[in-house]
Amino acid sequence: MLAWTFALLALATQTHLAPQPRVVVVRATEFKFEAPASVPAGTLTFRLENHGLEVHHLWIVQLTHGKTAADFTKMMDSWGTGPKMPEWAIDVGGPNNVAPGLAADATMTLAPGTYMLLCYVPSADGTPHAMKGMLRPLTVTARGATKPREPRADVAVTLVDYGFVISPAITAGRHTLRFEDKAPQTHEAILARLLPGHSLQDALAWYDNGQLGATPVVTLGGASGLANSRHMYMTADFVPGTYVLLCVMPDATDGRAHSDHGMVAQFTVAPKR
Repeated sequence: MLAWTFALLALATQTHLAPQPRVVVVRATEFKFEAPASVPAGTLTFRLENHGLEVHHLWIVQLTHGKTAADFTKMMDSWGTGPKMPEWAIDVGGPNNVAPGLAADATMTLAPGTYMLLCYVPSADGTPHAMKGMLRPLTVTARGATKPREPRADVAVTLVDYGFVISPAITAGRHTLRFEDKAPQTHEAILARLLPGHSLQDALAWYDNGQLGATPVVTLGGASGLANSRHMYMTADFVPGTYVLLCVMPDATDGRAHSDHGMVAQFTVAPKR
């Protein structure tokens, strides 16, 4: 049943994107990724399939200034319980939080270079999954590169300090969202649908508590960290309900979650008439 669900998601996504970017499938379990070692540069759709028992995301980081995967792994030793990224590691997006048994896509154009695939979701002890082995290098090659061919979005989601600007309002049905960070610092957009009887405050409390205990939301993806001026796309089906967008990254000035600074949004998708 799980494989059939992923196959249907893949077929729907391929039908919607025109022209179709190449698809890179990444399987997530505790605590590792299964993914290709290299892919040609161009517009790529990263499909994160969560075959694990916990929430996972795919956070893609480009390494610059000649830095290697070994340099990145060594730098992680100084993290403690939270990532502190150097200027040579640039957040370029990826599918954000995905619940067990679900999948989410993120489409972006990547130049040749060295990248890292990571999961920063915390374990029960507060340690990011990446520090338990959930990271993997990816080489994006110039050989076989294709021209950029990004999808056409019908909804724009702009990330600013500290909020989300959504235009136009999201309605029931299938939509392609274009996320862009126009703030000086990196932001993310966790997209989730509230379960009946739960509120935005319940979702915030759950994320503040390290996503432990019974979940008040269905996590649907969104945009993993995007550095200033970076953008990416996701395509998803929106059923009627109440949705939230959150950024829980630590602030560059005081270390508090961006959600504590007001970077949250709630919107309702009404049934079609």
